[in-house]
Amino acid sequence: MPALNAASWPELRSLAGSVLVVVAGSTRTSTIPGISIAGPSPEGTLLTPTLDVEYLVAGAPASAPFVPVAPNGVPTPAVITRAILEGVRRPAVVVDAGCYLAPRVPHVRLPSARVGGRVDAERAFPPGTSSRLFSEAELLGRQLARVAPSLVVGETIPGGTTTAAAILEALGVRAVDLVSSSSPRNPRELKRRVVAAAVARARGRGTLWEVLDEVGDPVHVAMAGIACGALGEGSRVFLAGGTQMAAVVAVMLRACGRVPHGILTTRWIVEDSSSSIDKLVEQVAPGLPIVYAPVSFADAPFEGLRLYEMGFAKEGVAAGAAIIVGLAHGLSAEEVKRLVYEEYRRLTEASKTKQ
Repeated sequence: MPALNAASWPELRSLAGSVLVVVAGSTRTSTIPGISIAGPSPEGTLLTPTLDVEYLVAGAPASAPFVPVAPNGVPTPAVITRAILEGVRRPAVVVDAGCYLAPRVPHVRLPSARVGGRVDAERAFPPGTSSRLFSEAELLGRQLARVAPSLVVGETIPGGTTTAAAILEALGVRAVDLVSSSSPRNPRELKRRVVAAAVARARGRGTLWEVLDEVGDPVHVAMAGIACGALGEGSRVFLAGGTQMAAVVAVMLRACGRVPHGILTTRWIVEDSSSSIDKLVEQVAPGLPIVYAPVSFADAPFEGLRLYEMGFAKEGVAAGAAIIVGLAHGLSAEEVKRLVYEEYRRLTEASKTKQ
């Protein structure tokens, strides 16, 4: 099914009362040099999820004196998400599924939360971890569904497209050449080597949980659990993110036999020539709607935002979904951009004040 422009999506207004859930976690896979630019350095990517959600909730990180940026200065997509949620006065629920450093803002921490291993060289989790993590997340999803008729479940996890590809390939889905990257130059050959090493260890694993313990990460497991739990209570559930959402859907199908009501993403993901969210989702759940946010930053007064149009970042921290939620609340595309530009200006001025 071709991706749908949110501006003409018949179900757009139904998202106006939704609650955004951002699942944060780290995988040591992100520390492989060249895998991710979602941080100032390979080791620095481990802190990005913590800083993302601290900034999203509080307007400034508490664990470091800076908002996460790529080495070339591209700001975290959390800038987009925060700007719009503040503009339409909607909440964000933060879930720690395995952050390297616990966020210093109010959040829910799953009891089995832990950082995922570097999947090319070690197993992701000790045996039994992914099953427990999923069950805990599923319980949380059930509770959230009782207070929110519609949930939008997003993520922050550098290296997540690589672990998502490993999950999908281990489950028999052709994925490694179809997942996206936070960089315009998708490091496909590196991802192939990492995924091949992970999947080789996963061969012969008999259950979904054994596969996830070998090649997964905390965020994809927890997102699947939350979505399954909320769907079980009758809530409408949308996944917020890019190509890695195919891995969440694949886990959901095998764990609870359900799929979300759709995937909400950015135009940059849909138009990315180095990946294909359409082809990935078609393999996993044919016909599942993919809805994208029709916003361009080509006229942004800030280079960091204009770089999104050149293929940097593309998605993360539910940025695409946040734009779509803004449209659902009656904002125009121009009003969405104004909110984002104002937030970026605030960050720039705050940074200059600290110097």
